[in-house]
Formats: sequence, C-alpha cells, structure tokens
Amino acid sequence: MPASCSPSSITVQALHALLLGDQELALLDVREARAFVDGHLNLARLAPLSSLGLEVQALVPRQGTPVVLVDAGDPKGPAPRAAKLLARLGYTDVRVLAGGTVGWQAAGLPLIDGYATLVKAFGGQVLARHATPTLPGAALRALREAGRSATLIDARPADEYAFLSLPGAHNHAGTELALRQWPSEGQPGPWLVHCFSRTRGIIGSTTLRLLGHSDAHFLEDGVMQWALDGAPVRSDARPAADLPVAPDAELRRRADALIGRHRLPLLRPDTLSRWRAESDRTLYLFDLRPGAEAAPDIRSVAGGQLLMHFENLVGTRGARIVLLDDPHHLRAAITAFWLRQLNQSEVWILDGEPPASWAANAASTAMADAFEAIAAAAGAGLAADEVAALLDSEPTRVRVVDVGPSADFEGRHLPAADFLLPSTLTPLAALLEAGLRIVFASPDGHAARWVAAQARERWPERRFDWLRGGTAAWQAAGRPTAQSWEPAQLLTSFEDDWGSVMRVSALHRDRAWADYLAWERGLGARVAQDPTVRFRLF
Repeated sequence: MPASCSPSSITVQALHALLLGDQELALLDVREARAFVDGHLNLARLAPLSSLGLEVQALVPRQGTPVVLVDAGDPKGPAPRAAKLLARLGYTDVRVLAGGTVGWQAAGLPLIDGYATLVKAFGGQVLARHATPTLPGAALRALREAGRSATLIDARPADEYAFLSLPGAHNHAGTELALRQWPSEGQPGPWLVHCFSRTRGIIGSTTLRLLGHSDAHFLEDGVMQWALDGAPVRSDARPAADLPVAPDAELRRRADALIGRHRLPLLRPDTLSRWRAESDRTLYLFDLRPGAEAAPDIRSVAGGQLLMHFENLVGTRGARIVLLDDPHHLRAAITAFWLRQLNQSEVWILDGEPPASWAANAASTAMADAFEAIAAAAGAGLAADEVAALLDSEPTRVRVVDVGPSADFEGRHLPAADFLLPSTLTPLAALLEAGLRIVFASPDGHAARWVAAQARERWPERRFDWLRGGTAAWQAAGRPTAQSWEPAQLLTSFEDDWGSVMRVSALHRDRAWADYLAWERGLGARVAQDPTVRFRLF
C-alpha cells in the first residue's frame, strides 16, 4: 500500500456478519493496552501498534489472512498506520473498521472491558457447567486447624508462583498437574487447586475430576482472596516437593479415555506435512512438552499455558491448530478438549513426530524476509562495551532511549535511560533538535533494532544506534542497571500497562484485588450475551 493511499475499510455491519461465520479472520485491536482494556470487541486480539511489527508474524502467520484492524475510529489513529505497516510486511487483505469501537458501540453492539477476557469468561462458564466443587479459603484453614490433611496445588507457572503463593502449596502448572499420580483409594484429604485468582484453578480442578480424580476441588479465588482474608502468603517461595508422575501406561489410559469420549481428532504426520504446504489456510503448531527443542514454525508453550494465553498466541479465528506432545498424548488431549470448547479454531493432536527433515515453510520464509527488509536499515548495532564507551566519552551528547515494555523498564533499564513507547516517534524530535545522538535499548535488543530502523527512515540524515543483545547483554557484561526514574525520563506514558493486579502497589492492593475478583466473577455472563462468542461446552 503506497504511503499516500488510505487503507480499505469495513463497516460495522459487515464485520459483525463475518464474526458470526466460521471463516478465517484476524481481528486485531491496534490501540495500546490501556485503551484496549477500557473497552474492546469480545473477539479482538490485542496487537498494539508499538509492538505490531515484532509480534504479528507469530500472531497472524499467513500473509493472505483477512485482517481487520480496530482502533477508536479516529482517522489519525493507529489503525491506518498499522494497515500501512502490514502492507509492507506482505499482508494482502487488510481493512480498518470504519468508526472503530465508537461506531461499534453506537450500533448497539457490545464492548467488554479487561484483559484476556475471552478465556476468563470461558473459565466462568466451565465452573457453572460442571458445578466443580469449590472450597473457600476459610474452609481450608478450618481443615488445617482440625489437623486434617489436604494437598494444595498452585496451577501457575513457576515465576508466577514465586511472585506470591500460599504456604505449603505444590506447584504444577496447567496440564502438568494432570500427569500426577492420584492418591490411592481411602487416602485422606482432598486436592485443592488454585491460581492467583480463578481461571487456571477452575480449569485445573475440573480437568482432574474429568480424568477421574473425584476428590479434586477449586480453592475459591486463589491467592488473591486468601490474602484479602488476612491469611499469610509468601514471596519468592520454592514449592513443596513434586508430586510423583503417574506411570506412562496410566497417562496413556487417561488420554485415550478423554480422546475417545469426546472424539478428539488425531492427525498423521504425513497430513501435517501436506497442510504446511497449503497457502490458503493458517496453521499453528504448538509443542506442549517441557524443554522442547525449538524447530521452525513450532512454538513451545509448555506447562499447559496455551489455553490461558490463547488470545496472545492465536490471532486468526478459524485456523488449524496442531498440538505436539509425548507419546502418551495427555497434555495434548486436555488442551484439545478445552480449546475445542472455546470454539475459535480447529484443533488436532499430532499422532507421531514431525518429519525429521523439518524446515521453515515458504510462508514463514517470505514473512521473515519482508520483516528483515525493513529491520536491516538499523545496521549492525553496538555491543554493550561500545555503548558504555560512547556514554563515557560523550555523556552529555548521547541519550539512551528504552523502547521495550514499560514493565521491563520498571524492572531494569540502563542508568538515566528515557522511556518511549514506539507507537509514536514524535518525542524524539526534541532530542534531535538538541543535537543528541540516540541509542535505542530494549530487553533483548529486538525492539531496539526495529525502532532504530523506523527512526532512520523518518530522519535519514541522522544517525541512530541500538544496543545489540539489549539490556540483558548490558547486564551480562557487568554493567549496572537502574529501576527508578524521574518523570522527565518518560517520553511517553506507560500506555502499554493493561492494569495487571500483580503491578498494583501494596497501598492500593486490597481494593484493586477485591474489585478484580468481582469483575471476573461476573465476566462469563456478560460475554455470553454476545452472539459472536459461541463457546461449545461439551
């Protein structure tokens, strides 16, 4: 699309009709996260302009996919700019929603507030449909006071468990929980499954019961409610010893029972090879095994997190998803069971291993080439030692600008670095007018390289550098980092902060957590009112 051309548009009514169908469609909201959580279409994926160039290849891996971009409807908003970027990356069917979210709501169609709302609403529907036994924290505390045993299991990944967890809890994330050996008949004490709030605890406990563990319960509202009740929580904790894994024969029995009962489809490797060569359908490949080796076009999503992070990983509705697993298939069977009920994609379990001669397909190669053609303008970048020498020799003439996520900037950044959310480069103009030389940084260097290329295009007469390997390489070289900053260092505000309750300060935590739990409890009923959302609960 030439820079002077306006992108094609689609009306609210036409988009609504598409969402009621089953064809492939990538509905991307390209506003920043803070605007997205204020109100978005139920089936939209968050794909902010600030990181779109880096993330769209994985989110929407086929360039011929029909793409609809959403913003608030401002002709100067991010959607028209995102359309031009996608055209440069080779996408051939890109339209902008006329009127954006404002027009959608004016037509009497619903918006939803919050983040990862589709999966969280699905979790609420699962709880209601299966009537999963639920135990409040007070009941667990009463059990403990009475000297009765209970097995407490946190179903989050290890890093989230370490952030804040319940004393004595085991840690088996997602589908890894289902690989444990059940207690023998007559052994005392229920298994109580939880997460930080609700969704993973609901899915984990319900999964156990469906697989045959009759004494599994959802610990109501997880770590949040436990802390709100004034009960003790732990930071930086190590989990209790691992629960033993069931024998392979038992794992296969559980998987076969689930696959047979719900007719979950298996896929032969030769069919997968044929699908990868097709250009008219989108294919996502996810390896669910812990420690899986990287392979072209295959994304590793271990720990049963594919369902929870579905909206961040699968941008195309109606696509094919193929799941790779160990020979017992249990992780894949559980994931397919839930994803098929989410009803956003075709879902298949690979019955075997991918072919030994596995290379990136033509679509992936073409997209990588299009990305590289833009990013190459950034040049080779500077090593950590080169940036340090530059800062030492010209401290008042060089400015480091961090273009990574604000959460990473809060965690660590180069000393005195400015922060810029690169959905706009306009704030750089003042630095250039002051005669400063700009070095971009980001956690791993990828965003810094991409933004350096954009800046060189906009100001071809100026030199822009970027830190190769990012803040991680800077720290690995023994260089200091900082966490604090002054307001003047924020060239843009933290518009990418979607309001995670894990980032709330201790002073405001209780109110924020109570409000969040009330919001999530009511989410399922709200989302279910939208006819474009069609969960298919077995």
